Amino acid sequence: MNKKITVLTVLFLAVSVVIFSAKEQQDLYLKAVAEKDLATKMELLKEYAEKYGEKKDKFLRFIYLNLCETAYKLQKYDEAIQYGETSLGYQDELDLTNKLNVLFYLANSYYVTKKDFDKALEYANTVVELSESLIKKMQESEQEKEKIEIFGKKYQTYYIAPAYRLQALIWYAKGKDNTENIKKAADNSLKAFEYDGGSENSYKLVFSLAGNLYGKNLYDEAIAVTEKIIDKENPKYKEVFFLANLYLKIKNTDRAFYYFEMAYGTKPEADLALRLGQMVFKKDIDKGIRYFADAYVLSQFDKESNAYKYLEHLYFNEKAKDQTPEQKEEGFKAIIDASRARLGIKETP
Repeated sequence: MNKKITVLTVLFLAVSVVIFSAKEQQDLYLKAVAEKDLATKMELLKEYAEKYGEKKDKFLRFIYLNLCETAYKLQKYDEAIQYGETSLGYQDELDLTNKLNVLFYLANSYYVTKKDFDKALEYANTVVELSESLIKKMQESEQEKEKIEIFGKKYQTYYIAPAYRLQALIWYAKGKDNTENIKKAADNSLKAFEYDGGSENSYKLVFSLAGNLYGKNLYDEAIAVTEKIIDKENPKYKEVFFLANLYLKIKNTDRAFYYFEMAYGTKPEADLALRLGQMVFKKDIDKGIRYFADAYVLSQFDKESNAYKYLEHLYFNEKAKDQTPEQKEEGFKAIIDASRARLGIKETP
């Protein structure tokens, strides 16, 4: 009888230890994943991995996911790589959103640390491929059209576009003095711009890389890139002014004039009005006079300015050369008044 009691007691104690140990393990897991302070969270997650890492339990894949994400947010990129690649060892158990996040953390960590640009490219490309496969699968499903569109937009905006932006940065970092790398960087930045609907982040990256193409004397490539990001209905001064100068570089004055006019429409300036007048007056004297008049008005009616000298010569000696002095004066005043009205300048000194 005593032997039976002893055996039962031992079994009870063993079961109690297992139950207590399991509860302790679960409590540590819950405490770690719920912790808001990143540094504290990192320590708790490491504690769990050290204590229970050999057991290969159901929580471990989430521990390494959290370790990767937390290290990444703390900018501990070497540790993010370590834990991220460990978590990919559980990839059959990972849901696809978690897998995409880990792949992106790994790609960016390899880029930031400059440890392996090729690996960074590989991980970023996997993000794109996996996201596109998920979108395709959703499109082939029987879900409502609206849900399919929302799903696609989400993955394009939050995974594909950032992955292409990262690839652009990686190609640039691989060798900014290499023209082929700059071309690849620009191409990837454009893909990001297309996928996220032209976000400000993608726009800035594309425009910056267009500037790099310009710096390498790749004018045609810089033009092709920049023309894909401009909003012709609501253009930005810097982009269309940049395009105008690019077209001057390849001696296409008609397109240069087109974009200089667009730039002037966004920000009327005396120097630009003078430039437009100089470019066009031989072909179209009336348009030349109009721009010289604007330049004169914008220069605060400076009669010593080149704008006034061009305007005076074109109007009095060519346009109105056969008119009476009175007609000339009246016509000249009308030109200045029209310019003031266009520019919203009310008074003439």
